[in-house]
Amino acid sequence: MDQFLQSLAMRLWPELKSYNEPRRMIGTAEVISFLYTLPLAIGGLIWLSHLTDLELIRQQWQLFLVLGGLLYLFTRLDYFIIFEIRPERYGSAKGSLAGMAQWTAVFLLGATALWLSIAIETVRYLINQRTNRSVGVRWDLARNLTHDLANYSLAYLAALTVYQRLGGRLPLAALDPHSILLGMVALGVHLLVFLLIWGVYLLYGFYTQYHLAGRQGLRALSFFILLALGLPNLVHPFAIQAAAIYTQHGWVAFLFFISGLFLLALLARQLSWAAESSRQRTRQLEMLESLSRAIINSPPDASKLAELLEEHAPAMLPSARLVISLKPDQVMVKRPADWEIDLQPLLAWCNQQQTSQVYLAKEPLPWQNTSQEHDPVILTPILDIESGQTIGCIYVELRSLAQPWDRKAVAGLLPGLKTLADQIASALHQAQVYTETLNYQRTLQELKFAGRIQSSLLPDEIPILPDWELAMTMLPARETSGDFFDFIPLAEGRIGILVADVADKGLPAALYMALCRTLIRTYAIEYEDASPEVVFFAVNERLLKDARINLFVTAFYGILDPKNGLLTYCNAGHNPPYWFNRANRKVIALSPTGMPLGIEEDQVWKLESIQIQPSDTLILYTDGIPDAHNQAGEFYREKRLVETVQAAWDLPAQDLLIRILDDVQNFVGDEAQFDDITLMVLRRNFPENAAYP
Repeated sequence: MDQFLQSLAMRLWPELKSYNEPRRMIGTAEVISFLYTLPLAIGGLIWLSHLTDLELIRQQWQLFLVLGGLLYLFTRLDYFIIFEIRPERYGSAKGSLAGMAQWTAVFLLGATALWLSIAIETVRYLINQRTNRSVGVRWDLARNLTHDLANYSLAYLAALTVYQRLGGRLPLAALDPHSILLGMVALGVHLLVFLLIWGVYLLYGFYTQYHLAGRQGLRALSFFILLALGLPNLVHPFAIQAAAIYTQHGWVAFLFFISGLFLLALLARQLSWAAESSRQRTRQLEMLESLSRAIINSPPDASKLAELLEEHAPAMLPSARLVISLKPDQVMVKRPADWEIDLQPLLAWCNQQQTSQVYLAKEPLPWQNTSQEHDPVILTPILDIESGQTIGCIYVELRSLAQPWDRKAVAGLLPGLKTLADQIASALHQAQVYTETLNYQRTLQELKFAGRIQSSLLPDEIPILPDWELAMTMLPARETSGDFFDFIPLAEGRIGILVADVADKGLPAALYMALCRTLIRTYAIEYEDASPEVVFFAVNERLLKDARINLFVTAFYGILDPKNGLLTYCNAGHNPPYWFNRANRKVIALSPTGMPLGIEEDQVWKLESIQIQPSDTLILYTDGIPDAHNQAGEFYREKRLVETVQAAWDLPAQDLLIRILDDVQNFVGDEAQFDDITLMVLRRNFPENAAYP
């Protein structure tokens, strides 16, 4: 039977022969459903024409006009859910209050009112048919049109006939139990006929899903169909109330009721937008994190980069067409594989760009000589880390599901694509460094390569905070370091301050440091409204799940509000920072509030906070300072660090940092540096023109 249906579909749509199996089966469903519903639509329109009362249109033209406007308005204010049917295969379920408006018109004006929806759907089909040249899109439009015409004629007329034969009145006169019951019966009959009209398409969809994904995919498809059918019919019962309000109370009450539904439709649309944007951002973060770990664990010569991108990048934008290329004409990823696109002019133009470009569906593409139909396009260049020159590009065509792609929606995808481009550039840069280092000294290659990776992950600038001084330095003991720090910009002007130390040395500590730093920054930004203990909990669980190595990390992470000096922090087994309270001449150690990260699951950290006042100083460091020792085997210790700071209490932050490092160096003398040294000095000044006590 399937072979017969596909053979029949190919006669009308010959291009199906060249498609892969999933696309061929989907195309077959479009053609067969169109052929099945075309006679139903024609029969329904003939029936509707027989029942149409032109005199009613003349008498009630104002009501027709208002209801037609409501239908169009609610059609534009649709809401949607995008659902994953199977891996990298998505469907969209749309709903709106247009069906409620159509039923209101039917309960008030009878069968003649059905021409309102038929006219709107026909005009929309003609517009889309004119602007879309893709054969696949045109078949989809034709199938949707015949289904809609059959629904707005045959299904509604069947329901209306049952309603009237059971004693239902037109217009609906009262909101009593009998009228409500008859109205609900009409809605039920309509739903039943609606399902029969869609039956062939649904059955073939289940067959396709079972054939491609097995029994496991049927459950997801069933849930998707339930949403797709339920959302449009969910609000139909409100039409009974709307019709009764108009009949009993007139225009004012009716429009007041409709205005409330309008606000409801607007809210539902905004919520669906927000939910879909959140889903996209979450998926992008997950895929970027996964790709980052995969790149770190892959060979440093980037020999697996194309394979990793093929595995992870398309999942960031599962409803899109994607090309990732490098100069001059190396295509690393092309999804779908059978996508027919002329890459030569595209890549030639793309490789000349240095900023992301967005082209909506109606905007011309600069690399095409003639204006052609296209989906919304995003182009993101891949820039060399050192030279800043374009070395490749990411090209995306966004397929439309239920979500309309306007400029705001497209712009929401740019940060994720920019990060992907940076990861590719970083991986390529790492491979370049690896190759260059290998030519000089093979035995030191891995250490030097990892050192460059680490330096690219750490902040290259110290943030400037009004009325604050911040000084920072990190002195690795070897080519690579287990220490790391970060400044994480958060909402409302706050900043995350991180100092951490992996409990090991060499290349393993450097790789673990890269993973830890990525996780802490990712979760700190994702949970920017959360406190540090939430970030530590998420990072700890992820480290124990993904990092199969017996290492752990001590870390101090605090969120500073520069406006009021409030520092909220957690200390995961790290050397206690020292808070020098100048006004009270006190030195307070910010002791650990929990164990290091990466040791045990389900750990929690106590949250603490301090209020840093003007003239106060905070010293953060790693164990490279207290554990520094001289030739006699004596250790520098925390006590000497505190005494050094107290002796230079009033120095600016940068001068104080230099004073500490000089004192450590004088103590150590000619002894080699034993461990990585990371030192941060944070000092709060009095506001400009304020009196100094």
